Amino acid sequence: MNEIFSFFHISQPKQKNKMPMLSVGALAIGYLLMNVFSTSSNLSGDVCSTLFGSTSILTLTKTEVWLCVVLSAVVVFLYFFFYHKIFSVTFDESFAAATGIRAKGYNLLLAVVTAVVIVMAMNLVGSLLISALVTFPAMSAMRLFRSFRSVTLCAALLAVFCAAAGILIAILAGTPVGSTIVAVEILLFALCSLLGWAVRR
Repeated sequence: MNEIFSFFHISQPKQKNKMPMLSVGALAIGYLLMNVFSTSSNLSGDVCSTLFGSTSILTLTKTEVWLCVVLSAVVVFLYFFFYHKIFSVTFDESFAAATGIRAKGYNLLLAVVTAVVIVMAMNLVGSLLISALVTFPAMSAMRLFRSFRSVTLCAALLAVFCAAAGILIAILAGTPVGSTIVAVEILLFALCSLLGWAVRR
């Protein structure tokens, strides 16, 4: 769903030129602030963790884990109880507004939920890998299904599977968690692409 939302909203002509400026500018300002207000002697390690995530799942605090659980429940709740409105706003905001749906409010809700999910996941996978974490499950699901509901549910299941498999592999192999999860997602994307191609033949 996040990939579909990004495609229909972020890729609009007026916003297309602003996104690279915002992302690069945010990284530059973040690195500048880390240098100015650094409280650690290992700044390069802090920057590496910020960009690429934690090297171990054990560095997450219990509070962060419970926040992730609560946020997951909130996302599932919003999806099931506001499915039709989210569907309408995602694909055609003008039509949704014309039918009486408060499109701007639901659009803002989607943006806030997406932003909170990204912020919560940054501690684990980092700011550079979070886009892959969000995008690959949706892209993989779109290789197998065509309907909005099927793609969304499949993307959620694939995301959970990749996260669990990536964390398990990272613990056993001693590899960085975020990079391992993304690597699993890339492999699964290749498999879904191959399976989708074989089914459509």
